Amino acid sequence: MTLKLIGADSCEQMAINRKVGKLGEEFAKDHYRRNGFYTLDTQAGMFFDFMAIKLDLKNWKLRFVFVEVKVGDAQLSRRQRWFKSWCKRAKQEFDEHRIPRIHLEYLMENRIAGGDLD
Repeated sequence: MTLKLIGADSCEQMAINRKVGKLGEEFAKDHYRRNGFYTLDTQAGMFFDFMAIKLDLKNWKLRFVFVEVKVGDAQLSRRQRWFKSWCKRAKQEFDEHRIPRIHLEYLMENRIAGGDLD
């Protein structure tokens, strides 16, 4: 299976990047679910991609994690950096979940989880 991750022009590249980002988000959600978290989707335009929630039965605490998924060399936006620093000051968990592009290609080729680019 050959993956086309480079677009002919900027418009096509933006569409590919959106699809790759959504696919990376699905892999990240699957990762959190396998580790006992529930995931909550957010509206578009939020400071993060999704929330992961887990009840710690030892301490009876509810654990909230704000998750922003980045694939390859993608960087946090200014708003996301601000929110990450706000979370740190407020003692909230913020995870910048990084997926190297080569690992994403491996997951897609082996159909580990998530969807397809088409």
